[in-house]
Amino acid sequence: MIRQLKYRYVNSKFGQKKNSTQFVYFVFFALVAWFAYGMIFKTEKPEEVLVPSIVRVDVEKTTQKNVLSDILVYGQTKASEKVDLKVRTAGIVDKIYKRKGQQVKKGDVILTIKMEDRLAKLNAAKAAKEKAEIEFNTAKSLLAQDLISRVEFVANEAAYKSAKATLDDTIRDIEFTELCAPFDGIVNTLDIEEGSFVAKESTVGEFLNLNTIKITAQIPEKYISRVRKGVVANAMLSDGTKVDALLTYVGAIANLATRTFAVELEANNKDKKLVEGLTAELRLPLNTVPAMKLKVSSCLTFGEDGSVGVKTIDSENIVHFYPIELVKEEEDGIWVSGLPENANVIIAGGEYVRVGEKVEPHFVNEKEEIKD
Repeated sequence: MIRQLKYRYVNSKFGQKKNSTQFVYFVFFALVAWFAYGMIFKTEKPEEVLVPSIVRVDVEKTTQKNVLSDILVYGQTKASEKVDLKVRTAGIVDKIYKRKGQQVKKGDVILTIKMEDRLAKLNAAKAAKEKAEIEFNTAKSLLAQDLISRVEFVANEAAYKSAKATLDDTIRDIEFTELCAPFDGIVNTLDIEEGSFVAKESTVGEFLNLNTIKITAQIPEKYISRVRKGVVANAMLSDGTKVDALLTYVGAIANLATRTFAVELEANNKDKKLVEGLTAELRLPLNTVPAMKLKVSSCLTFGEDGSVGVKTIDSENIVHFYPIELVKEEEDGIWVSGLPENANVIIAGGEYVRVGEKVEPHFVNEKEEIKD
């Protein structure tokens, strides 16, 4: 086309008088006019009207039930009883009968202190007490006959009481040469050897009662009014052991730094498998509350304000949103509060619909009995 235009132009009277530069301008303006004509007079196609389709969602009918709520807290195992092993008399360690790690019964001898001159002191104390007792009885008889003064009688009475106290102390000192177990338990440590000298009231080891294990934890202050002594909590220990623990103590004063209250639980440990120092994950029961069970976690979503909740439909299949609170977790679902007594919960497809939108529901349990 451009060649034809050039030929006609060059062979025309006008083209014969002009040079090739003028021809280029002519072609340029012709093309501009051609494109402008197409833009002005082009045929506009009518816009297609999109008809929105109704989204189909899976819906489950749910009903509230009264369930025992709980909270998850973390604690630590401790021996139910822990005492220091102290010798109550000074002397040389004669013999050690129980070593650390051994289980002993209440009253079993753990170690003994050498008697040395204690028996001689005992015999002397007995003789002194008998002599003082005779003199005291004689003084009572003479006082009754007014043969001695009241001062002499009081002196004999004091001497008798002093001799008796000395004998009692000597007997106790001999008893203290045996260090015995204060209760059924385990010798956790024993930092002494035979032949060592120990001072009176010195600590030589540690003794534990692991027949019952104690679990200590802290609970947030907002739950303190909902905790009751006597409830049984499920505990998962860090070694994988599962135990039931009885709540025996609830603190009455909050920790000002953490705003929590101390609680203590006890678990049976007759087989001695539980030890001190394990981390415990506790499911601590609270009070009973109305809640619904959601078996599918995919039904959880976020509201416009960022709150966690679920979407439901009403009798006209219109979508609604309800914020929820977690009440209890189970292996096959979670219990939540915040929903109406009866609700049609969207369990699949909720991410594709908005609040106020009408949907086509598919009731997954329409012909099934709702299970717990």
